[in-house]
Amino acid sequence: MNPFKRFKFILSLLLALALLGAYAPNVLGASADQVEEVRELLEQYHLSKPDDDDLNEPEIDAMVDSLHDPYTQYFDNEEWDSFNSVLEQKFVGVGIVMADADGSVYVDEVITGSPAEAAGILSGDKVVGANGNSLKGKSVTDIQEALRGLEGTSVTLSVSRNGSDLEFEMKRRAVQIPVVTTRMLSEGIGYLALSGFTSDSANEVERQLAKLEENGLKSLVFDLRDNGGGYVDAAQAIANLFVEKGVLAHMRDRDGNDHPLELDGSTKPYSLYMLVNKNSASASELLSGALQDYGVAKLVGTRTYGKGVVQSLLAVKSGGMLKVTVQEYYTPTGRKVDKIGLVPDLYINGAGEQLIGAYRMAGGNAVTVTSDKGAVAINGVRVSLTDALWKDRTIWFVNLKLAASALGAKLTYDSKSRSYTLARGSEVLALPTNDYHVRIKDGVSSIDVRMLKKSFSGVAYTASSVGLKLVTAI
Repeated sequence: MNPFKRFKFILSLLLALALLGAYAPNVLGASADQVEEVRELLEQYHLSKPDDDDLNEPEIDAMVDSLHDPYTQYFDNEEWDSFNSVLEQKFVGVGIVMADADGSVYVDEVITGSPAEAAGILSGDKVVGANGNSLKGKSVTDIQEALRGLEGTSVTLSVSRNGSDLEFEMKRRAVQIPVVTTRMLSEGIGYLALSGFTSDSANEVERQLAKLEENGLKSLVFDLRDNGGGYVDAAQAIANLFVEKGVLAHMRDRDGNDHPLELDGSTKPYSLYMLVNKNSASASELLSGALQDYGVAKLVGTRTYGKGVVQSLLAVKSGGMLKVTVQEYYTPTGRKVDKIGLVPDLYINGAGEQLIGAYRMAGGNAVTVTSDKGAVAINGVRVSLTDALWKDRTIWFVNLKLAASALGAKLTYDSKSRSYTLARGSEVLALPTNDYHVRIKDGVSSIDVRMLKKSFSGVAYTASSVGLKLVTAI
């Protein structure tokens, strides 16, 4: 089991599936009126301009499938309620995020305003049972299943804290996952992560930006990684915070007509660096593509998903909702996004390396990497990293690629000598792969943290039985 793998109840799975089109509604039993009305709506609105022959299917699911469009979907009323909850990032539960470490599962994060927060559960609590049943040795997935239940029902969670066993009874209810999280990475450099474009996300971004600006914001790392999109008007409102005059995108309908989304906003006096990856899609690409075109932001990370089409939500009078693709969009300068994606200005692989790269582009220097009971953080920002920091008996090891990024060093591998070299100016560390200070775990090479301190200036670390704090400066 990977000791640093973090699990979130809904963001990494349901939101991405819903917004990227993999949500599979059940349309069995639809009435003849519903089938005919959906057919008419698709003929009238779908981007591909289908006709009766194209939609000659007796059931809604077969009709929609015939379009070969993963984003066009029909929902009955119950399915629509569920989909909308995902879109707004709400779920029914107790409100905890868990992580596994050394064979145990810990509470990694308690969601603000959740039943878990009200009950007194704390980050770092070890999960040991639920409803009187032991959960020791169970995976995070198993524990999630044990905690799931209907809204209004109760669950008793047993945890271990500082050697004491505690029980907390909680009533499951709707929990709002924070859409925006922020912090200062260092003096003058802020961080803002947006997990989805919900109905209130633009207002929340504006509120959180104001708080960062009060703390002397000089440059901003804006994280859109794994953001599968959401409402177009939310992306437009956020773009208005950074662009005075222009367009968010050019929307082309099924007849080829251009419907530009106008921007009439303001500018910011600080630089902007946007983190993107293969799961940054739809509204994320609308926003980042526009800000890249206008030179407002530099994109850091990997190529984005490539969802360059827009859906409208249409009420089906005979029952249900139809989400149908109606337009394709292009960036302000006319770049095609659909099935292509956006190319970052600085291409970097790896969640930790991307964050460090954007932070350094923003003018940052010192990097602090910490690991504690399965949670890994870089300058206070929690990241999902597999085997980034791990301990073998009394020695802590650091993923070589992450170490190179934190050091600002160049990492090379010589296949002839089978050795790694970390080089930063005149400071060089070369070690063969069979050296005692180099370990390979699950196919990932790591280095003894003591060698980093010995070989490079500006490196310090403190270690404990459950965690490591590594500080590097360049």
